[in-house]
Parts: sequence; structure tokens; C-alpha cells
Amino acid sequence: MNKLQDLDLTTKKYIIFDMDGTLIDSIGIWNTTDYRLVKDLSGKDVSLDTIQKDRDFFLETNQGTDIYLEYCNWLIQKYGLNISKEELLKLRWDISGKYLIEDMDFKDGADELIKLLKTQEFILILATATTQTQIDIYTAQNVRMREKANISEIFDLIIRKEDVQHKKPHPEIYLNVLNRYNAKPEECLVFEDSLHGIMAAKEAGIETVNIYDKYSDKDRENIDRLTDYKIGTFRDFIVFLYNIKYSKKKELIKKCLS
Repeated sequence: MNKLQDLDLTTKKYIIFDMDGTLIDSIGIWNTTDYRLVKDLSGKDVSLDTIQKDRDFFLETNQGTDIYLEYCNWLIQKYGLNISKEELLKLRWDISGKYLIEDMDFKDGADELIKLLKTQEFILILATATTQTQIDIYTAQNVRMREKANISEIFDLIIRKEDVQHKKPHPEIYLNVLNRYNAKPEECLVFEDSLHGIMAAKEAGIETVNIYDKYSDKDRENIDRLTDYKIGTFRDFIVFLYNIKYSKKKELIKKCLS
């Protein structure tokens, strides 16, 4: 892994962000949603940690065009729920809706960073497994997020779950970005929180910055091995940007005085 100060942003034109767990604190909300589903329909009190481990395992070991519908079917079989997978998926959306509207928020400094990068004329891209329904909530119904940063206005391109056939760690979503702009991998930089996200970006040949998310701690060793750079919060990267600006000013003053 490299030191962040060794990152040469002058070679970058396209800055790509994952959404869930990267820009927004979403994993805990989905854990709570699935906990409520199981509790309300089966009466079983399953720990949030188990809920996440089971969902992660399912998503890592299954493929499908509608993976969350199949995940609902898996929940039905695992907990003996008397409901169709279509009904369960709708109920999952109904339960999560309140959380997505009222509780979802950007990670610390995320909104400030994307707005700052926008002023520096980078092309900003959102490459996410998030659905259009969720994006609509974040841009229209979640007042807190909309007032901080309207993602539909800030990002030049948004690639959603509906736009790809393969989920990460398959590199399809990042290859789509390269093809869309006829961009070279070395012109891009990806922010990701998870091991599968890092793997997808690296498979596409793109440098990665890992933003810490506690829900990815189980993969921390592999994440640290694969990622190019890491930050604790987005404020670390904001400080990095301002240090670059300060260094350029110092160099300009030095030239003027020499």
C-alpha cells in the first residue's frame, strides 16, 4: 500500500465513487431492516451481526439479475417465512423506506469532498449497486442529504444496479466507465469501502482509495493488501487536497522570490 501523499492527482481526470458504505452509512440500516423482517415474520431474535454475515455470504456466493429478490427467497427458506418472495421484497422496501428518508446520511466529509472535487473540474462518477429507487429517495425525499449535496446534480454520470449484469467483484461497472469516456485506467481513481469493490476496480486496472467502514473489518487484511491508498474518513482526503494547494502556493512564492 502507498502513502496518500504519493498519489499524483495531476494524472487523474475521472474520480469514481461507490455509494453504499462509501459515500453513505448504509450497511447498518440494511442490517436493521433485515432484522425487523425476520423478527416480525418469524418471531426469531437474530443478532445484527448474524444478519449481516448471512446477507454478505449470500451476496458473495450468488449471482442473478434480481439478486435482492433471490435474497428474499433465501430468507423465506432459512426462517420458514409464510410469504412470497415478491411480497417480502416489497415489505423490505416498505421497512427500509423510513430509514432511507429519515436516517440515511453522508459519511463524515463525503458531501464536502465531492463538492470540492467538482470545483476542481474532475469528472465525477457514481458506480454503485444502489437502485434508481434509492437514488430517487436520496435526491428527492431525504432532505438532509439533498441539502448537503444533490448527487444527481454533482455527478456527471451515475451507473446503477439496473445498468449492469454482474455485481462486484466483477469489474463490469468500472469497465463501463472506461468505455463510456474512452478513458485509460490510469486516468481514474476509485473510492471504495469493501473488498469486492476494491477487487472490481483493481481488475479494471484502476487505482483505489479505501475509505474505512467498520462493516468491512472482516476483510480488512485483504483490503489493506489490495488497495493502493487508504483513509479513515473523507476529511483525510480533504486535508490531502489542501496540502497540495498549499505546496503549490509555496512553490510559486519560492519561484517569485528567486
